[in-house]
Amino acid sequence: MTSQQEKTYLEAGEWIDRLADGDLDALNKRRFIRWLDERERHQEVLERMIATWEDPAVHAAYLNAQKSSKIANRRRSLVTWGSAIAASLLVIALVFSRYHVITPSTSSQLITSAHEALSDGSEVQLQPKSELIVLFSDDTRALNLKKGQVYFDVAKDRARPFVVKAGLSSVTAVGTAFNIDRQGQRVDVVVHEGIVEVRGKVDSAPVLLKAGEKITINRGVAEPVQRVNLSQVVDWRTGWIEVDDESLTYLLERLNRYSDKPILIIDSTIGKHRVAGRFKLEDTTQTLAVLSSLYQLEVADTRSGFEIRRQVN
Repeated sequence: MTSQQEKTYLEAGEWIDRLADGDLDALNKRRFIRWLDERERHQEVLERMIATWEDPAVHAAYLNAQKSSKIANRRRSLVTWGSAIAASLLVIALVFSRYHVITPSTSSQLITSAHEALSDGSEVQLQPKSELIVLFSDDTRALNLKKGQVYFDVAKDRARPFVVKAGLSSVTAVGTAFNIDRQGQRVDVVVHEGIVEVRGKVDSAPVLLKAGEKITINRGVAEPVQRVNLSQVVDWRTGWIEVDDESLTYLLERLNRYSDKPILIIDSTIGKHRVAGRFKLEDTTQTLAVLSSLYQLEVADTRSGFEIRRQVN
């Protein structure tokens, strides 16, 4: 895949993220139309990805944006793309909610672990409630992490770089192993083997990340690279999470991926409270009890979920 092709896929993924939030405002609609009109290939790639997403909200927002543009009648309707995409793309949508695999058809399969082998020989491991969309063709390996955390073990294929989009960020690899954790517009990348190229916003400079390095990207802006000791890092795949000076909100968001009931912060003032320690991911009740003891929190198990408040003395 050429650098221009990679750039097109990344930009298309960014626009789909914006469309998923609803109709574009006037400024972004003008920018979107200008991007579509720059190259005919832009609309082609975007429509392939929209068809794969199968999200009516994204489709509706796209059609609304088209109304004021010359592209509305320039090419055939998006509806006619289905057969062409089926023939030209190998498309897999992996949507894990306690490890469900859902393809673009209505069929689904329950599997016993979140370990999945892709058609190119790469392997992915997903946390519960994570969502990863994979689009493979003859010239590209494009993936979109919509939410959650994934460990990637990438098969080498220099002709087809492995590009993972996560919000405003992207990670490009050829043959390597790395982990991506996405929660909203925060993306954490840790490299376990090899080297990857990390980008924030599309127009930002790339950062080369080596094994034993970590980077956090907030709203498309990269923070300084950090060194990590991989032999001492507590990997989520062991069933534990270790945090050091993170917010309570950060920790509870990750515990929520494993909890059968939502964990709700009722007292918003405690969300920014800094926490540290090692916690078991799959035992929500025990972990919340430990947090309650350490940080003077009150945990109520209600029909709505686990409600977290500041403890009243």
